[in-house]
Amino acid sequence: MSLNKDSQKGDVFLGSQPTPGRPKGFLDAYSEIQQYYLVERSSGTISVDFLTLAGKLAFFEVGFKGAFISGLISAFLTPIAIGVVEKYLPIFGSYDPNGYDKFFAFMLAIGFTVGYACMFASLGKYFIGEITKTAIKNLLFGVAAGAIIKAILAFLAFHFIYYVLLEPQFLANWLQKISWLVKHDSLNALYRWLLEFRPVFLISAYFVLFTTTLLVTIPAAGIFLGSRKTSNIISQENEWK
Repeated sequence: MSLNKDSQKGDVFLGSQPTPGRPKGFLDAYSEIQQYYLVERSSGTISVDFLTLAGKLAFFEVGFKGAFISGLISAFLTPIAIGVVEKYLPIFGSYDPNGYDKFFAFMLAIGFTVGYACMFASLGKYFIGEITKTAIKNLLFGVAAGAIIKAILAFLAFHFIYYVLLEPQFLANWLQKISWLVKHDSLNALYRWLLEFRPVFLISAYFVLFTTTLLVTIPAAGIFLGSRKTSNIISQENEWK
């Protein structure tokens, strides 16, 4: 995207990219927003109509996919992390994790989500100007939608595992079907372990709600605080002129 300003009319034109306002991923969206910000700060507000409906949906889609995929990764790792903390799974070859091991397991569950949320939050410093605000808002709406849908699916899936798949009688019947493959003692050990591990999925269901809250609130708070800081900087610069 390049900037050309007509010296006669003062109009601002953007666009050396074949499809401006149509990011394919987070880095594309971030770059687009940076360029909108630079243009609006140096040359005035761009008409919000520059970002077409297709462009708005593209920013929404980037936010949705990012939140949904990162959320699924976090949801998948959550039972593993909680299983380590509850001493059902080994970490670094030990079933007795120390403080560092528990912290590592905890970060395994939330690290990806928090990191992704912080990247979105860093957009707050560009939250100035109509088209920039519109792009960031659509990106954030996509994040919220993807995070909420992921949370609902993970919440239902973990409850299904807890109440149906790991229900004692159902589990016993299922394990009997593979008794011809596994020794009886091994099946009994697996049955007991799965029943002990079963509560982890219920804990995970509610932990996912917590990580989803982080994925939505961290970008929202970062954008709010970052925009205020940028506004103060611009106000000070205008006073000096």
